[in-house]
Amino acid sequence: MPLYTVHAPPTLPGDGAPDPMDYVFVKEGFSWPAFFIAELWLLFRRMWIVFFAYIIVAVVVTALGERTGGPLPGLFLALAHFVFALEGNQLRRWTLRRRGYRLVDVVEGGRLYEAELRFFLDWPEHAPQPPAPQPPKPTVVPPSQPSAESGEVVGLFPAPGGQS
Repeated sequence: MPLYTVHAPPTLPGDGAPDPMDYVFVKEGFSWPAFFIAELWLLFRRMWIVFFAYIIVAVVVTALGERTGGPLPGLFLALAHFVFALEGNQLRRWTLRRRGYRLVDVVEGGRLYEAELRFFLDWPEHAPQPPAPQPPKPTVVPPSQPSAESGEVVGLFPAPGGQS
């Protein structure tokens, strides 16, 4: 069964728990959409830095392919698409981490909806808990000096100041 990493959206200190609809599930392994339609996949996932880097590499490889000719540039581009499809989901995790998302769990599921179901069945375990209320600090009352007339005994001495 495929594994999915679960990423929680960033929260501000005053906010409560994030909306469950904002959690992102990213599949481990090969990404078929990234293999066949890489540009659209990057745009759909809003991975702008990776998209521009991909376009720059594609333009450079195409320009080198026109100069050298032959089948080598086409083979290189096909291999680059394969490697990109292998690493596409890792690049997506990197983008999420840059946006402030944090990894909260890894779940298993045959399909995405199964992984979501497994994650949200244990929801209280993953939901951020509000900070526990701090018990009030005990107030320390300084001890008062016993008077000689009170008859209090301090240690081995029957009266304050060590007088017997």
